[in-house]
Order: sequence, then structure tokens, then C-alpha cells
Amino acid sequence: MGARMSALDWSGSPAGEPATWPEELVGAVVTMLASRAQMMICWGPRYATLYNDAYLMTLGDKHPGSLGRPAAEVWPESWDERRRLLDRVITSDRAFYAPDHPFLSERYGFPEMTYFDVSYDPIRDSRGEPRGVLCVVTDTTRRVRRERRSRTLAALGRRLTAAPDQRTLAAEAVATLTGDEDDVPFAVLRLDEPDPHPAIRAVIESGLPGRVPLAEVTDPPPSAAGDALVLPVAGGALVLGRSRFLALDDEYRDFFDAAAAQIAGALRDRSGRTPVADDTAVLREHVSRLRGLVDVAAALNAVPTTAEVLDVAARHVLAMTSAGRVVVTAPDARAEQDGGAAPAAEPDVVLPLPDAAGPPLGELRVWDGAGGPAEPAVLIQLARLIGLRLANARLYETEHRIASTLQHSLLPPSLPRVPGAIVASRYVPGSSEARVGGDWYDVIAAPDGELFLVIGDVVGKGVQAAAGMGQLRNALRAYVLEGFDCGAALTRLNRLVDTLGRRQFATVICVAFDPRTRRLRFSSAGHPSPIVVAGGEPGDFLYAAAMGPPIGALGSVTYPTREHQLPPGSRLLLYTDGLVEDRHQGIDSGLAELTVDAAQPTEHVEDLLDQLLGKASRHDRRDDIALIALEATEHREFVLRLPAAADRLTVLRRRLEDFLAAHAVPDDDAFDLVVAVSEAAANAIEHPLDPAEPVIVVEASLTGDAVLVTIRDTGRWRPATEPGFRGRGLALIGALTELSVHRSPEGTAVTLRRPLRPA
Repeated sequence: MGARMSALDWSGSPAGEPATWPEELVGAVVTMLASRAQMMICWGPRYATLYNDAYLMTLGDKHPGSLGRPAAEVWPESWDERRRLLDRVITSDRAFYAPDHPFLSERYGFPEMTYFDVSYDPIRDSRGEPRGVLCVVTDTTRRVRRERRSRTLAALGRRLTAAPDQRTLAAEAVATLTGDEDDVPFAVLRLDEPDPHPAIRAVIESGLPGRVPLAEVTDPPPSAAGDALVLPVAGGALVLGRSRFLALDDEYRDFFDAAAAQIAGALRDRSGRTPVADDTAVLREHVSRLRGLVDVAAALNAVPTTAEVLDVAARHVLAMTSAGRVVVTAPDARAEQDGGAAPAAEPDVVLPLPDAAGPPLGELRVWDGAGGPAEPAVLIQLARLIGLRLANARLYETEHRIASTLQHSLLPPSLPRVPGAIVASRYVPGSSEARVGGDWYDVIAAPDGELFLVIGDVVGKGVQAAAGMGQLRNALRAYVLEGFDCGAALTRLNRLVDTLGRRQFATVICVAFDPRTRRLRFSSAGHPSPIVVAGGEPGDFLYAAAMGPPIGALGSVTYPTREHQLPPGSRLLLYTDGLVEDRHQGIDSGLAELTVDAAQPTEHVEDLLDQLLGKASRHDRRDDIALIALEATEHREFVLRLPAAADRLTVLRRRLEDFLAAHAVPDDDAFDLVVAVSEAAANAIEHPLDPAEPVIVVEASLTGDAVLVTIRDTGRWRPATEPGFRGRGLALIGALTELSVHRSPEGTAVTLRRPLRPA
């Protein structure tokens, strides 16, 4: 759909050219195109229509002519109802949700009554005013029809059973069927009529179904189609009008046949004949079996992996057959459900799980239950369903494994450490329901000492998205290392995508950080703004307005580069939209929460990322997440003020390790320094008597060919002879570093000097 949108002539659309679209619309379109849910956007006063691939089944024959057109042209048959809902969202600036909402839809050449779970959410512009509506829908039409018809057949069985005579039975049958006017707008049961319509007489005499023009039988209801079905029933005929809003497909015809079979069985019972079998019971059993198989198929299609397919299959087979035990196996996987069979008993039925393209994929083993053996025909159908779904699961897992391997191989194995910056990153794949996405991050140390932070999100899922991510990541890294600034690098990346042949879309943010001056230079291609947190203040967005469309959205774009100054100790958070997208709240609410969460105090940027991901894991999440956090520190010096508590020594060690690694201190020297400083800090926490302030201050710097570290407290140390003084700490420190201790009324300062070994 992205390629079709790119190639479309937008000059005649009320949406206008994509180059003129506001950031809010661009962001909504990117989200929509990346989603596997059925989504449509209605934008502007005429509700220009944009939609994704998943929505095509909702449009039917209306695609591709509907793209970019006003919604009134797309849905003329139900525009009054749809306009009412869209206007309601715009005027109230509130979301609307309804399950199984009815819409008249002419999508396959005839007006059809359809049903959808609908969620309509406002899309707001930069001033917070609603300008469009994001429509997320799920087609529930088939489920609604099945449930409605099942209720009708169940009611028909009850009322026929209670009817005392044939006349009452006929009246009850007609009343029950026409009570479901959505399926049966007209019904009449013809029994023992002396002069029926010729078409009805032909059915009675032949025992074969037929049709009759409905206008020749009755005054047709407005909702009825032109002809009616005539079905034979025990020496009579059942005339059923069908809805003009429904196609006479197999399910609709099965419903009519089931109703006729129930009536025929009841009539035979009332006529005094001995039926060959209890037709009503047989019919109910048949309908129940069909519904059970449909339920199994639906449940299997809802899970993607082999393990999940086996588990769902075992549970549903046990429920459908009342077996004593069910075991479903595949290579390296097994699922079992126990229904009370003896532990040592052998299975009574073993069936292969067939694969249409090769040898069996596994086995279905079933033990007889207390009610006897399961029907073989049912087990065979179940085995076929499970085998088909297992084949699909294997394809899914193969693609998922390839995409996941490709994606992880392209993420940086480690992050560069440079003086004046602490950087942390995370990547978390989407939930098991989702295929691997195209989120990525990169941290690049440029030759001039700058640190480039890149994070992006390629539209789509699976191998193609991962491959596209690899192309964009490597190209952008090359442009950065060639010396291009952020805006120029994104401009070239967009130009490159336009020449690759296969249309790709991606949002990307590129930030260059100079640790010496703490200056940021940045540019964005449709990506959510990073969050800046400075000095304990609430988080704020780095930019408020769009800097450019997503990569690949337009052929010719020049992305600007902007600047921002970071104060010492401030933090910068880059993220993909998987962190803030939630099915139960809008994207705006998620971003607002993130500005608060990013400002929560943590000892290290690693802790910040863990905290954010911990919160995200508590919500329904399908999309993957990529994160980068940066903290601006002093370039040549290390200063850390900590509470005088032993549990804070971990923070000291982590921060000191970052500082030493950033300044390329050799590993052996860094290890000895961390051990010595940790011991000195432990002494400064444990030994001071009556400190003026319960804190310690650690300062470190590089001086020529040595590292100098000073640990200060605000108290007087107890003498070494007092109980509790271990007495070995200073000796250890002295063995690892050149040690000096200075005591004064203001406190004690322990200074460590570690000469660095030549490289």
C-alpha cells in the first residue's frame, strides 16, 4: 500500500500532496501502514480516505479507486451513519468504540449488512485540534451471523418439540424463523394444500429443492431478495425468503437446510410415523460438530508458533471429543491434555498430522473417554486442521528465525565509550503474536570525537523489514563516517531509498553529540522527538514540529540540521514508537507519560532503560522497542556525590568504570583502580565519627600519565585501635595505588594516584 500511495496522483484528492501533509497526519499514516490491524484514516473536512493493506478486505471491490477519495464517495450506501460517527469524534474530540456495529456495505457488487468492532480516535494537529479520525476496525460479520443463526436453530428446536399438534408446529416454525428477519424476511410452510403454486407443487412431488419468485407468493418485504427457496419437508414444502443484503453462500444455504431438516423431523414425529432416527437430535449433533470444527480452526489460526498450535489443539480436541487423554506431537514439541485415562494405557487412536507438501508433521494420539470412543470422522478432520496449521507455523518460525538473526546481527555488539558521555541501549522484540519488526539503533564514534546516536523504524514486519533495516543502517553509518552532518546524511539516505527499486518507508532520528561542548546537532525523518531531561526538571521534547517526512515517503526532500545545548548531568532519551503505543490509550497519552517516566531519578542510564522497559512489559505490546539513553558528563573530570551508604558503592563502581573506559585506561589499571577506590569509599562511609553531612564525594581526573582519585567525607575517622576498624583497607589501597590521607576539621580526604602503564 505504501508503494501505491507513493505512486498516486494526489492532485485531485482533498488530502493534498503528501509533501504538504502535517507531521500529525504523516505520523498517523506511518503507524497505519506498519500495522497488521485493519486501519483507515479519514482526514480533513471532507474526510479524505487513506488505508492500509489489512483494510482491503473491508473495502472489497472499492479498492483501489477509494484511495485518497472523500469518504462520502467511498461509502455512499451508508454515509449518513458513518458521517454521524466521524462528526461525533471530531466535535467531541473523544474516541468512540462499539462492538459489532452494523454498517451497510456495498463491497462485492450488492448491498451487504456487515458488522465491525470499531474504534475511532481523533488525530490532532499541532494546536491540539482534531483534524481527522483514525478508524481501527475488526470485521465480525461472519461471527455475528453464525451466532444469530445458531440462536435461531436452537429456538426452533425448542419450540418444535413443545408443539402439541401439526398446526401449532407449523405456526411455531414460521414465527421462529421470521423472528430472525435479518436472515429470514419471509417464511411459510405449505402442508396439504389443494392447489399450491406450480413451483411449490414441483418441489413437493419431486422431493428436490427449487425456487419461486417471491412476488408470486406474497407481497415481498423490503429486505427480501426477488426469489425464495422452496425446500421439501415431509410431504410439504418450506418457502423461505432470503435477505437481499446477504449472499447465498454455503453457510447461508446450510442454515436454511438445517431449519428444513428440523421441521421435517418434527413433522414425521407428529404424523405418527416411526422415524428412522431422531432427526432433531442428529441435526443438533451435526450442527454442534460443525461449530466445534469451526471453533478449532479459529483457535488454531489465532496462534503462530508450533508450541502454541500443539497446546491449543490438545485442549480443543479433548473438549470436542471428551477423550480420556489427548497427546499432540511434532518434532521437538509435545502437548498433552488429560481427561482421566489410565496412566499406563496405550492410545486407542493414532493419526498422522498430514502435510500437503510432504511427510506427516506429527501425530495425534487419542485415548477413549468414559463415554466411549470418539467418532473417527471427527478425529480425521481434526488431524487435518492441526496438520495444516502446523505447516503454517513452521513457515512462520522459519521466517521469524531468519529475520531475528538478521536483525540482531545488524545491531551494534557494544557501544563506544567516549569521555563526557555515558550511553546505554536496549532492543526488545515484539510479543510472540507479532513478526520481527524493523526497529534498529546505532551509536557511532566519529573520527573528530563526536558521538552519533541513530534510531529508526522501518515500516513492515518479517524478513523484508529486517533486510530494509540493514540497508538503511549501513548506508547511514557510511554517510556519518564520511563526515556528513545529520540533515545531509538523512537527505542522502532518502535519495538512496528512492533508487533501490522496492519502496521502503522508515522513520529515523540522527543526533550528533559533542562531549567537549555538550552541543547537540540533530535531524529527524518523521520520527518521534527524543526527550531531554535536565537538572531534575520534567522531561521535554527536543523538537515540537516535524522536521521532515519519513524516509522514502517523498522522492526529493532536504532535511535540516538543528542544534541544542545540553547542560552537564542532563539526559537524552531516543526511542521507537513501540515504547508508547498501547491498545488501551492514545499515542498522545503515551508520549505525555513518557516525559514523566524519563525524568524519574535513577542512578545510571542503564537503570532508566530497565525502568522504562519494565513498565512497558506490563501492557499489551505487539511492536518491538529500541532505546538509546545518553547522559552528558564532564569531559576530563569525574565528580560523584553519594549518600554515605554501603549499597551505593555499586553506583560508584559503574560510573567510575564508564569514566575510565571512556578515557581508554588499560583494563588492568582500571580494575585495580576500581578495587582501590571502592575500598577507600567503603572506609569513608564506615569510619567517620559525627560527619557534618552523611555524604561522600569522589573526584577523578587524568593528569598526564596517571589517574588521580580523591574520596572525601565530612567526619573524623575513629582511631585504628577501636573495635570494628578492620585495619586492612589502607594497606590494600596502598598496594594498588600511591596513597595519601589528609585529615582536617572539615573531614578526611583520601587521594589515590595510579600511574598508567605504557600502551
